[in-house]
Parts: sequence; structure tokens; C-alpha cells
Amino acid sequence: MIELCRDAGLPAPGFELRQGSFVLTLWRDWLTDDVVAGLNLNERQRKAIAHIKRHGRITNNEFQTAFEVAKRTASLDLAGLVSAGLLERVGSTGKGVFYRLGKGAAKGQKGQTGPDSEGATNRQ
Repeated sequence: MIELCRDAGLPAPGFELRQGSFVLTLWRDWLTDDVVAGLNLNERQRKAIAHIKRHGRITNNEFQTAFEVAKRTASLDLAGLVSAGLLERVGSTGKGVFYRLGKGAAKGQKGQTGPDSEGATNRQ
């Protein structure tokens, strides 16, 4: 099921045990081209999201190589996507760290998401 979701460009499903019941959560493709176009992202960040949709993840090193940028630029671009809730960071430090699609954008006031939301701005 995880592989099928990844092949479809969707985040991995959520599996949890909740009050004695097994709960499976399937996530929709909330990062459509229209949504991404409406966010305050630079070109590298938009292309990174497309890369993750195809490959399931990206590392800082892959980002540096793909977009020919310094490590600091890659880190800032990826951190901006994480703080906006678009990506989630897996791992804490070192070569094992990678980024995958988040489950949903950070919510702004009154539960709104999108380019006007507080969390959906690009921090460079």
C-alpha cells in the first residue's frame, strides 16, 4: 500500500492503533499544481516538490546537485518548505536525513491554508 501511494505521488498512508482499533489514513494529493503555483515559493522549491512527488523523497545533497546551489541555500529552501508544512523532515542530523511530502499545509488564522496563511510563506 505504501508503494502504491508513492507510485501515485501521494504521501505514505498513516497506520495507527487508536483505542483498540487499527486506523488507516490515506492522504489525498493536496499539493496540486494550482496549489503550488499559488504559494510564495521560489522555482527550486516548486521543482523540489515535483521531484518528491516522483521519487518519494529528497535529501539536502540531492537538492544541491539538482539545482546547483550551495548547502546553505539548499538547507534554507528545504527549511522554508518544512516550516510551511509542505514537507516533513525525517531524521535529525547527518546523511540519513531526507524530506518527504507533508500531510497538509500549516494552518493560518481560522484554519485557512494556502498562500495567505501565516505558515505558507517562503523564508529565505
